[in-house]
Amino acid sequence: MTVVTGIWALDNWGTKGGVFDWMRRPNRGNGRGFTLLEALISIVIFGIGLSTFFGLFPYSMHEVRHANVYLQAVSAGQQYLDAMRSSVEQGRPLPAPTAIPIDGGDSVSGNGHINASPGNFSVSGSCTNVAPYTRLEQCTVNVQWPEDGFLRSYSVQTYATQQVS
Repeated sequence: MTVVTGIWALDNWGTKGGVFDWMRRPNRGNGRGFTLLEALISIVIFGIGLSTFFGLFPYSMHEVRHANVYLQAVSAGQQYLDAMRSSVEQGRPLPAPTAIPIDGGDSVSGNGHINASPGNFSVSGSCTNVAPYTRLEQCTVNVQWPEDGFLRSYSVQTYATQQVS
């Protein structure tokens, strides 16, 4: 049974609004704060989290750099493929293999410096006739570049037809 008196409601146990004393005050011995063991455990957990974050940061920077170089390789391959397709359509000889410098990008430190190029893209391609069609050719472009001590590559294919005049 709850009795309302003035501002507060007193329940059967005589507490204000049904809130018990043990709910208002934490029960930690004499209530003087954290123990040394609790503080050490929290510091260790915080240290593990911080070291994980700083461990992931270089990895993410490497992945961003790799994605940037790969995007440049795709762009170089597509440009060369467009030139090959244009040559096939107009009946001209295919473009010669080429080397395109890799853009090193801006410095991460924000000082306005531009990083040196880490190497070149080697772009080459070929087209072969598709039998039994006399004007249809299948063209393939290969892009290769050095990255992290490995030779990476990207390849793209398309079909091209000679224009009928």
